[in-house]
Amino acid sequence: MSDGTKHSGRITPVATAVVIGILAVAVQLLFDKPEAYGICVACHSRDMLGWIINNLLSADAIVITQAGVLSPFLTPLGILIGAHIAARRYNVFPRPVFGGEVKMFLLGILSMVFALILAACPLRLLLRIAYGDPLAIFGGLWMVGGIAVGIFVTRRWFI
Repeated sequence: MSDGTKHSGRITPVATAVVIGILAVAVQLLFDKPEAYGICVACHSRDMLGWIINNLLSADAIVITQAGVLSPFLTPLGILIGAHIAARRYNVFPRPVFGGEVKMFLLGILSMVFALILAACPLRLLLRIAYGDPLAIFGGLWMVGGIAVGIFVTRRWFI
């Protein structure tokens, strides 16, 4: 009984996102609402640095999230190792051809600083919007604007 449509058998990103979203809601129904904390290089790096400073000073000088207390090194380390393995596997070590390493370094620092000012990466921002945080909606609009400006600047400087 075929309906005449072809199925590629491939899992699409949209289908994956829907399944993960439904599973996340189901898990939250069973347990407490988690902190709005995603996979964020800026946030996890901030918590890792806070954990190091707090342990060196033997004080709670910097407030870090509960997730950062439990495993401050795992996410940044996992991202670095995973990215390195993937780059080696697919032989992808891009070298900027425009010679703007200093500009790219400064843009990277700026994006980390602004991510920490906003207190969110895109994933954490979406989690905060899902929890009904009005500041996150405002931040999301600014993030979209910042991405548009970043695309404009990158194309103007480097392409």
